[in-house]
Amino acid sequence: MRPRSGTVITAALVSVIALFIFAKLHYSGTAPVSLPVASCDSELWKHVYEPERLHVIEPCTAVEGRVVSVYPADDGDLHIGLDPDRKSVLNLRNVMHMRGELVVEIVCEHSPADQGVAPFCAGFTSPVAVPRQGDHVRVIGSYVTERDNGWNEIHPVTRIEILGK
Repeated sequence: MRPRSGTVITAALVSVIALFIFAKLHYSGTAPVSLPVASCDSELWKHVYEPERLHVIEPCTAVEGRVVSVYPADDGDLHIGLDPDRKSVLNLRNVMHMRGELVVEIVCEHSPADQGVAPFCAGFTSPVAVPRQGDHVRVIGSYVTERDNGWNEIHPVTRIEILGK
């Protein structure tokens, strides 16, 4: 006897829902640690372009992981793709659209190509140490969700400690 198409559809729907719930729990988008706010440089927010687009989850946290990519953005920020040791810092958008990487942004690391953003970096260049691809690092900064893309980030970064290769 062949299964009824309604049963097959129900089973497929239940499987998809179970998979979504598992992924949502596994990639919960939670900060691994809450650091005292004084551990992060609140002055860096003056140099964040459109800060209202960033929803702060944790004002100051530390995340460890391996640097996957490093690239300059037009807004003067240096974008770092981090493969985090604790995957719980990721949300589903990080997994689906950022290849499982946490976005890390050092503000005003270089001169902005976009002149509309230039006033945010005027007279300021970030002192944050820039890691290399492959470095294992600890990133300290604000843990946020970027409104336009929906993924989680450390933005702005207060400091990066290189733990090893």
